[in-house]
Amino acid sequence: MRRGVALAGVLALLLAAGPAHADEPFWNSRPLGYWLNQLRVGSPAEREQAARGVGEMAEAHGAGSVAAAVPLLLPCLDATDAVLRAAAAEALGPIGSRAETATPRLLSLFEHDPDPTVRRLAGVAMTRVDPGSSGLVTTAGRVLATDDDPDVRQAAAAALVEAGPAARPALSKVREGLDDHSPIVRVYAAAILARLGDPDVAVPVLLASLQSHDPPVRAESAVLLSDAAPTDQRTVPALIAALGDDERQVRLAAADALGAIGPPAQTAIDPLWRLIHDPDEAVREHSLRALKRIKE
Repeated sequence: MRRGVALAGVLALLLAAGPAHADEPFWNSRPLGYWLNQLRVGSPAEREQAARGVGEMAEAHGAGSVAAAVPLLLPCLDATDAVLRAAAAEALGPIGSRAETATPRLLSLFEHDPDPTVRRLAGVAMTRVDPGSSGLVTTAGRVLATDDDPDVRQAAAAALVEAGPAARPALSKVREGLDDHSPIVRVYAAAILARLGDPDVAVPVLLASLQSHDPPVRAESAVLLSDAAPTDQRTVPALIAALGDDERQVRLAAADALGAIGPPAQTAIDPLWRLIHDPDEAVREHSLRALKRIKE
């Protein structure tokens, strides 16, 4: 009897989801309609899984393919389960501007949610849903100045980097970020200042960060240095030195940064040619790509 009841329940759930349409995206061998129904009626764990599936379908098939999920994800942002709130926030990011109705709630979660993972993911989502908006800039500035979690402050700083000149209202908070305990937050703060027209303060921070003991910080510094000060006489020599880094991610970043600078990075041609013998295939490919851009 119990087995019959359970089977009937599964069949009812599948019927409720409706037949799959020919252009409907799939995730884990099930169509979008199934996952939409899980968002409607599933347990917290099932709704969390559905939210993750929606996010992956959005990344794979485009925001328009899962836009119907937005009204079903919004209630998940108010769930008592922090894991479900985090999954819903993360899913909304790749839906982008089609998820604009979630903006007020995401901003609130970014600044006030008790769970740092939810705060971070809400901030990351906002950077994709409404990048550079006044609401995001204002909130990110406050989060950068007050949040006690370095990963959340990093998300706030990254949002302001993406905002570009629109980040100016948060300038005073960004300057405070130069003294942050997190090295990556300091790098982002310097990059923001450079974009806002203060390279004299920003470039020394980025150059110093190329010497960090943390490889991801060195890699981010290389990329952001080429964007912040491509014509500074210190930039190309510093990036050439980074081509010899022990960590592949730093060598990759340095090659990409030199390629982004283009013809003014002529002195990097010989060091980049030497990297075509790098043991890492990706480093070899990125070095060749950088050489092509420099020689154009």
